[in-house]
Amino acid sequence: MKKNIIILFLLIFSGSAASAQNAFISADSLITLSEKWSNTDNKKSLIFAKTALKISSLEKDTSTMAASLFNVGLAQYYLSDFDSALHSLQTSYYLYKKINHLKGMSAAANNIGMVYHALSDFANAKKYYKISLRIDISIKDTAGMAFGLNNLGELYHFKQDYEKALHYYLLSEGIDQKAGNMYGVAASWLNIGGIYTETGNMAKGNEYYIKAIEYFTSVNDKRNLPLVLTSLGDNYRLIGNFGQARKLILHAVNISREYQNDLGLIQAQIYYSKLLYDENKPDSAEYWLFEALDKCVETNNNLMACEALMQQGIVLSDNKKYEEANLYLLNAYEFAIDMQYNAALNDILQLLSDNYSALNDFENALKYQKLATAIDEPTNIQKTNTVEKTQTNHADTSAKSIIIGLASGVVLILFLTIIFLYSKMKHYKKLAESHSSTGEKRQ
Repeated sequence: MKKNIIILFLLIFSGSAASAQNAFISADSLITLSEKWSNTDNKKSLIFAKTALKISSLEKDTSTMAASLFNVGLAQYYLSDFDSALHSLQTSYYLYKKINHLKGMSAAANNIGMVYHALSDFANAKKYYKISLRIDISIKDTAGMAFGLNNLGELYHFKQDYEKALHYYLLSEGIDQKAGNMYGVAASWLNIGGIYTETGNMAKGNEYYIKAIEYFTSVNDKRNLPLVLTSLGDNYRLIGNFGQARKLILHAVNISREYQNDLGLIQAQIYYSKLLYDENKPDSAEYWLFEALDKCVETNNNLMACEALMQQGIVLSDNKKYEEANLYLLNAYEFAIDMQYNAALNDILQLLSDNYSALNDFENALKYQKLATAIDEPTNIQKTNTVEKTQTNHADTSAKSIIIGLASGVVLILFLTIIFLYSKMKHYKKLAESHSSTGEKRQ
């Protein structure tokens, strides 16, 4: 570490006086250091990339500027600074396009898609993923093609088009297997495990999760490891093995905090809250959920905010706190309708209808029941059979359109809810720390 810091110090102060060739070498070395730290320390990676950008900008070296901006944008993405990441990556794409650097254009386009995905702008995410995939096909970049197919699979996975999602995941896995890219194979295993879990074949899902954990552990990947640990832990929760679930999810929490992996931390906190609730520890469960919501607000993560708000609505509904539950559910509904998050919409609307019925507000109960009925979820029919068939023949079938009813009359004030969340944070922190039956503490 000291060696890297010394190198950075010398390069910063010698960059402006160096010759054009030496400046290029310095910037190139910094890019290499940025890439080295990208899997273990995003802040260090960002520092090296920004310094490389300064040096390459002085010399007007377009190719190295593009590469520097690419690494700057990637580090900003993993640090949840999505607006800055989008600007950096779009500038990188423009510079690569200016010099007709097709491989750089493809990589930048793919990462722009990743940022839009994180911002829940799925139309633009799909647009840039396809741009990247077209370029990779034209230059026969198999590694790039596999990565792009995996990302497209995630978009269909989100929309519950499990057949098409699995098709893309399996294509990606096959290409990476042939190329010997085990990192890409393991990324596909994580996603394939999710497909099998969500379609009812939990045992097969666990097989893929365990393979992915073994690989990510072997290469010390602290970005993907928390995600798969949490997924496997939640499967253990669902079958009642709370001890194993706790071990895996808390491991994911600790890794995410150490690595400052916001996405991994939010997901682990939400699922740990579910575990605590199943263990009949509602105070601690709510505290962990508020921690996740706080991080969602901080990082502008609408997708995970929707998940957290929906989970809180479920908890409060189960405790017959219907009016308070509906506040969270209506906020979750707003996020879900904006993202066209069909699976969440169906659950939210049905729960709202049930809650209003319990409150004897039958007008609203009927309203939300009609909206729930209007949602078309064809992929929920014969889910498991479809997945098994897809693995056998890898056939690509047409995705069915998702019909979402437009709701009128829902007045949602998100900022009031955020204020409400913050006002309760300290209260639930005290409850969680003092609750004798849980003994839960922040790790």
